[in-house]
Amino acid sequence: MAGLGEQIAREQRTTGPLLVAAVVVGLIGLPVAAWLDLRDLSERMLRTQASEISRIIDDMRGFYGSDVVGRVLKAEGAVTATHNYRDVPGAIPIPATLSIELGKRISAHDGSVKYRFVSDLPFKGREPHQLDTFERNAISAFRANPSEPIIEASGSLLDRHVRAAAPVVMGQVCVNCHNSHPDSPKTDWKVGDVRGIQEISVAQPIGANVLSFKYLLLYFGFAAAAG
Repeated sequence: MAGLGEQIAREQRTTGPLLVAAVVVGLIGLPVAAWLDLRDLSERMLRTQASEISRIIDDMRGFYGSDVVGRVLKAEGAVTATHNYRDVPGAIPIPATLSIELGKRISAHDGSVKYRFVSDLPFKGREPHQLDTFERNAISAFRANPSEPIIEASGSLLDRHVRAAAPVVMGQVCVNCHNSHPDSPKTDWKVGDVRGIQEISVAQPIGANVLSFKYLLLYFGFAAAAG
């Protein structure tokens, strides 16, 4: 019996430090695995953002080359800026039209970033903007308080979707144009009035980032095997 007791004591003295070491390694391993996964997730998101920004800049450069520089070079007379520039030889788009056309180009791609420049008071003859509930509420809210940001997050367990709206505020040049233009639906604009909104929409599928947590999955697999 004495020999058996000594053997058990020796095993306990040997197993105890090993158990303590295993617990310490486990406690250290969890934050390390989480940090490595967060680093990979951050890099993946930065790569996606860089790719989307590059695509948007390409769209802007392409539009500027075809619908601004190209039309100016072909103009035989004076160059003018107007909302219906496609119907006027040598004309180029005004800022609002530029934003609308860029929004169409940027949103035409199947990317994670969309852009819209919309108003509930478009010029006569221009295609009406199909506003959803978020956009209508944003315009109303900005006209009451243009300094309050409006952001909406939605989605499911598999994806997330964030929409951020900013007010389009009328400056003096915009007021002069809209109040005197025959196609303007409103002719009593004032400086500081909210004309509409510009909206950035970003979608991010969660499933695409699951593999970014490979270190945590390995850690839990190792912990389960050790257990």
